[in-house]
Amino acid sequence: MEPVIQFVDVVKIYPLRAGDVTALNHISFEVERGEFISIMGPSGSGKSTLLSLMGCLDTPTSGSISMSGRAIRNMSDEELTSFRRDKIGFIFQYFNLFPLLNIIENVSFPQMLKGGVNEEKAREVLRAVQLDESLYSHTPMELSGGQQQRVAVARALINDPDILLCDEPTGNLDSKTGASIMELMTELNKNGSTIIVVTHDPNVANYTNRTIRIVDGRIAA
Repeated sequence: MEPVIQFVDVVKIYPLRAGDVTALNHISFEVERGEFISIMGPSGSGKSTLLSLMGCLDTPTSGSISMSGRAIRNMSDEELTSFRRDKIGFIFQYFNLFPLLNIIENVSFPQMLKGGVNEEKAREVLRAVQLDESLYSHTPMELSGGQQQRVAVARALINDPDILLCDEPTGNLDSKTGASIMELMTELNKNGSTIIVVTHDPNVANYTNRTIRIVDGRIAA
């Protein structure tokens, strides 16, 4: 089977007035379907750039990136938008929920972008992340941080993505709630989800099966 993500000699340079910044410096790696991977490294090491490229939110300066066997450089903007919507689920540290929408509407939002809403599917994924049904009509501000993160996970799952990309998913949670979210991630991985977590926390990395360490834009040996 083809890797779900393949980076080959990827370089990402940001041109700045004060001088170009090389965020990623000849990065090569593969992610196989069903893997559970953590990405670690100090601030400024290139983790966020790596996640942005894996999420098809940016393109490399040089080198090639393939997602499920397709080279992203050959995709049109419309194809990239559809790929992100249908194949990749994003989970953020700050939840990024819509404050004026209730929980069902927040989870259903990616479906709205496809032109149709299946409320029962939204309820199904909310049950899967173990959020109490009494909260479905609430807005995000009426929920705890851990409950909001479960909503964010459910929203990422609504379109049955091939890949879940998580940016510090426990960074705003206490240790007990963070452990609960990581146990949920472990269960999703056991059910077949490919999950990549960017984290500073070695306790989070301990839940994953493999760690990629980034230092100064390179993969550390």
